[in-house]
Amino acid sequence: MPLWLVADDIDEFTRKPLEARLPWKAVHRDSLGSFRTAPFQSKAILQMQPDLGLMSCFDPAQRWTLPNASPEETRADASQHVLIVRPSDGVVIVEQNGQRRTCMQREAIVLDASTAATFIMHDVGRIDCLLMTRDVRTEMRHIAHDNGGLIALGHYAAAIMRGLLPMNSAALADLAVDYMDGLVTAMIAEADAPSRLNGLPQDRSSISLLALKADIEVGLGQSSLSLEQLASTYGVTTRYFQKLFEAEGRTFSDYLLERRLERAFHMLRDGNRMDRAVSAIAFEVGFGDLSYFNRTFKKRFGATPREIRAQFHTIRTMAIASDASA
Repeated sequence: MPLWLVADDIDEFTRKPLEARLPWKAVHRDSLGSFRTAPFQSKAILQMQPDLGLMSCFDPAQRWTLPNASPEETRADASQHVLIVRPSDGVVIVEQNGQRRTCMQREAIVLDASTAATFIMHDVGRIDCLLMTRDVRTEMRHIAHDNGGLIALGHYAAAIMRGLLPMNSAALADLAVDYMDGLVTAMIAEADAPSRLNGLPQDRSSISLLALKADIEVGLGQSSLSLEQLASTYGVTTRYFQKLFEAEGRTFSDYLLERRLERAFHMLRDGNRMDRAVSAIAFEVGFGDLSYFNRTFKKRFGATPREIRAQFHTIRTMAIASDASA
């Protein structure tokens, strides 16, 4: 389950906006202690319980230094602790071993977490991180926003953090960590590929559409999600993204509606969400109008949300009864 940690030494004026930024409320809650000792001196942190290395740090300090490991720890551990940081907004500058890297929103930086590093943050409200242990030594490097491995990693991590993927056993958690390790390897390999280093042209349209769809998936629950908002994030015109969807024979609005309906469909058939009201699920996937949700859902699936839930409940009850009698 996601775990929401809030610092004890912040006032109510700071706490309320932090709580408002949490996109969903189905999380465990605990104390972060003092923000002064928290990563990035963040006022709140969202992570998984048990820890998978994923962490979203809210309201970080403008400047923070990552402590380096002691010589004894370095000698005892031949593997490397790798940190991937990705700001959701603003700009992050990382200085380590005489190197300096600048990271914009949707981009990422990979660095050695066992070596001291200084983070300088400008207008950053949230910074997403992944801390991993790897056998391969990694130099600090910048990862572009259109890197396929980074896009897949961001999408997968967001699904985990939102509780959309089952992590209810140690085996599944280990598989998730291994999968993210593979995505990091692919991400680094793509960043180091000769085509990128030599500045050879790439298929910008397909990469940009993949990145756009990943961001749509992450922001699906935001009723205010719009093409204008996404275009502004990428620094392109809305017409540019419209053309990408037109090449697939659809529109942005059609795709957004389809993804929201499909997510609602799966949530209604989730046995762990049977106690959730249909209206709550509709609002959670980004619908602001319940009648519109019911109408478009029935048109898409040939049944109302309540009918779909009832059908699944009947099938599930029969399956349980069959197992019990076997």
